[in-house]
Amino acid sequence: MKKRIMAAVLAALLSASAFTACSESNAGTNTDETQPAAMSTEAVVTETEEPEKELTDLEKRQLIPDNLPDTKYDGAEFRVYTVDAAYADYEGEILAEEITGDACNDAVYNRNIRIEDRFDIRIGVGSDATPQAMCKTLAQSGTEDYHVVAMYDFKANEAITAEAVLNWYDAPYQDMSKPWHNSLANDGATINGILYAICSDLSYTSMTFTHCFFANIDLLDQYGYQRDDLYNMVKEGKWTIDAFISMIEPMYQDYNGNGKTDGDDLYGFGYSIWNPADVWITAFGEEIVSKNDEGRLEVTFMSDKTVSILEKLLSFHYDFQAFNLIDPQYGEETNFVNNKLVFAPMRFQAAYSKLREMESEYTMLPYPKWDEAQEGYYTNADDKFSVFCLPKPSYNNLEFISCIFEALCAESYKTVYPAYYDQALKGKYSTDATTAEMVDLVMAGRKFDFTFQFGSMLFQSLPYMIRNMLQDNNPNLASAYKRIQKSLTKNLDKRFYELYGYED
Repeated sequence: MKKRIMAAVLAALLSASAFTACSESNAGTNTDETQPAAMSTEAVVTETEEPEKELTDLEKRQLIPDNLPDTKYDGAEFRVYTVDAAYADYEGEILAEEITGDACNDAVYNRNIRIEDRFDIRIGVGSDATPQAMCKTLAQSGTEDYHVVAMYDFKANEAITAEAVLNWYDAPYQDMSKPWHNSLANDGATINGILYAICSDLSYTSMTFTHCFFANIDLLDQYGYQRDDLYNMVKEGKWTIDAFISMIEPMYQDYNGNGKTDGDDLYGFGYSIWNPADVWITAFGEEIVSKNDEGRLEVTFMSDKTVSILEKLLSFHYDFQAFNLIDPQYGEETNFVNNKLVFAPMRFQAAYSKLREMESEYTMLPYPKWDEAQEGYYTNADDKFSVFCLPKPSYNNLEFISCIFEALCAESYKTVYPAYYDQALKGKYSTDATTAEMVDLVMAGRKFDFTFQFGSMLFQSLPYMIRNMLQDNNPNLASAYKRIQKSLTKNLDKRFYELYGYED
């Protein structure tokens, strides 16, 4: 039995050749409680028999079947349309042109080779700045120029409200119970049994765009803090917003000696009030909407706690010398690299881009909790992570499209996601083992608030309200909410529920 198990593992690993580029990384191990099949009472275990090998997480991933048919598609092309953006390689989620020696690129390349060989297909990709419009174009023309369209999560509403996309639950091979489909995102986005925009491990931006706190270890040392001090606060549940504010209050230095606080100085914390500000409401354990027993949405944003959250954040952002209000968007990444911030809220993406050549040591931590009574540490992903839609004409070829999309998701889970997560983020760009624990903790607390998919339209920019109030230094939350409440209720009762098949 042991030989058969290990043979299966070895065969699976040989088929996952993409991950050889990441072989310098030691994947984390998980305890496997499964026991081998019972042996005869007459069986004798000799001293020379080796104990069964504990499987690594990577090895366990290879053993999960995708349950797809053994089908050949005679060289058919599977075409995906996605975002063309300078700040992130969205096309790289779908296609890698050649082996470059970069572990993540090569994992994508080898994933595609395996799928193309397995199903006798070719994978193609197209892109522009507004791929969501392609869904409407395809629906109007009835053509299958592209089979799946990827777009920013916050732009999915444009394809959905145009009624140009299909329900993923009608696709024959999408098994939402499989680990390569992101239940954290998909469960919330499923309304009345309908999911128009799916998130899976094919979208590695759903991981790389996750927000956390970065901390400059070298600068912390100047203020008497060691990395273990931070880790212990997190592990003991004491990493709260009040504790954090107290910590950074003295962290300011007039670097240029001009007697004024300006962009050349050192600050304990700072950022451009854009996407990182959208995380606060989630980090403090609040929800913008919730689902009732009928599956309908109830707006839970406005509460006494939300008012208190805004009050505390406004004081923190505008009354503390140690806080730097930075311009332009994502400017905190540059300031952090240049040792002008002790802490900064950023996406994991920064570790792959801006921070790659950073000389100072850094670590990653979750956003602070509201108080010690809060159960866990929570975060969101930047609303520009990829989600995937099925244009309506895909209905004519749904078996093929569903099969290849599921294969891409499964293989991404098995080889591409580990390349980005284990080898790159937790390995290459981390400086100590506990940083990897912090990364796992951040990932476990992701919320993927569904309202961002409709945030700028049907939800009247409600997911961005805290951001907007902070930008304007405006404490009048109740008034701001009252101005949109009537339209918000009307949009939900009329258009939103109509899109998701509810009857009046």
